[in-house]
Amino acid sequence: MDIPLLLADHRAGSWSVLDGTGSPLVSGAATLAEHAGVLRLPAGAPGGARAVFADDALGTLVVLDDAGARRVPVAIPAEHLACDASGRYVVATTGMGASWEPWSDLVTVVDLADPDGTTAVRVRVRTGEPGVAVVPDTATGELFVVLRHRQPGEAEAIPLSTILAAGPHCPAVRGETVPLTGDLGHGDAADQRTGMVHLATEAGIERLRVRGGHLERLETWPWPVPGRAYFLRLDPAEGVIVGSLRGGAPDPTRWHTWTNHVARWSLDGDVDVTATGEGLVFRPDVHRGTVGWSVVHPDGDRLVLLDHGRLRETPLPSMSAAPRPGATPWDTVDGRSAQRRALALVGPDRAAVTRGGDGELHVVGPGGVEATFRTGTPLDEGGHLAALHPPVGHVDGVGR
Repeated sequence: MDIPLLLADHRAGSWSVLDGTGSPLVSGAATLAEHAGVLRLPAGAPGGARAVFADDALGTLVVLDDAGARRVPVAIPAEHLACDASGRYVVATTGMGASWEPWSDLVTVVDLADPDGTTAVRVRVRTGEPGVAVVPDTATGELFVVLRHRQPGEAEAIPLSTILAAGPHCPAVRGETVPLTGDLGHGDAADQRTGMVHLATEAGIERLRVRGGHLERLETWPWPVPGRAYFLRLDPAEGVIVGSLRGGAPDPTRWHTWTNHVARWSLDGDVDVTATGEGLVFRPDVHRGTVGWSVVHPDGDRLVLLDHGRLRETPLPSMSAAPRPGATPWDTVDGRSAQRRALALVGPDRAAVTRGGDGELHVVGPGGVEATFRTGTPLDEGGHLAALHPPVGHVDGVGR
C-alpha cells in the first residue's frame, strides 16, 4: 500500500490505521457507524484533523489527527456525516440503528476549532434517515446544512449559524423545505465550490442549491439506464460524481441477477456509463479519476478498476460465508452474517479489499493480488476501509 489505511471491524468493535506493510500505526476500540462511514477532511482542518468517524457504542465522534485520536460527544445511531469546505464543522445525523422504524430526530454539529475539543450542539429536526451536506449560499456565502429526508421526500436547508446558536437541551430547529420527487432518497453528493447539492432518489439525481437564503430546485438528471443509484461519490479532482446503478428484479433474494452499471456525471450533467455485470456491487471508491468497486457473485468475485476509461478486472479469493442465491445478501449463512467486501483505492492502480468473515485484507495491483494481511478480527459484513490520502484543499465533504 502506498498510503495509510483506516480499517475498522464494526462488529468486533475495533479499528486501526495500517501502514504499507499492514502493521498498525494507531488502533483503538470503537464501533464504527458503518452506514455513516469515514469522512476525510481537507488540508488545513483545525488541529491537523485528517478524518472522523462516529462510534455507535459510546456516542462520540472519533477525530484522527497526527497525534492519534480524540473524541467529541455526538448523538447516535449515526446515519451520515458531512463537513464544510474548511473542515471546521462536522455534522452528524441520526438514523434507525437496530430499530425497524425511524425514531431519532437529532442532528449534531461539532466545531473542531474548539480548543477544548468538546463543542457539540444537538438539535431536533425530523425523524427519518436523513442525508446531509454542508454548502455555501451561492449568493451570500453563508453556510447551510442541507438535509435529505425520506417518506415523504423532502430537502431542508438550515443556516449553520442557527444551529450553532440553538443552545443546550436539544431544541427543535427547522429550516426552509422543498419537496423531492422521490420518497426513497439514498445517496448524497455536494460540490462545495459551487454550492450544488445532488440527492439520489428513485426519480434520478435531484439537484438543489441555496441562493439568497432560499432552497431552490434545479433540473433532475434521470438515471441513464434502468435502475438507480443508492450511493453517490464526488471526485473533486476530476469534477465528476460517481454512482453505482442497480437494476433488475427488486427481489433481494435474486441479488445474483441484479444488473450493475457505474456512471460518471460531469458537473454539467454529461454522463458516461460502464456495465459491470450481474451480482452485488457495494460502495465504489473514487480517487483522482480512478473508480474501484467489487462484484460479489456465486460464479466468483471480482475487483474492477476504471482508470480514465481503461477497465481492469481481477479475480478475488472467495469468501467462506458469501451470500447465497435464494437468500438476501444480508441474511445469515450457517449462523454467520452473510459477508460482503469493503474497498479503498490506495494508489493510482491499486486497491485494498477485504475478505469479509475471513479476516483478510488483500492489496490488488496491476498483476493481481500482491499481498494478503491477516487482520486479527473476522471483519464480519466486510468491515470498513478508508484510504487516508494526503490532505488536499477540496474533498468529497460527505462521509463514506
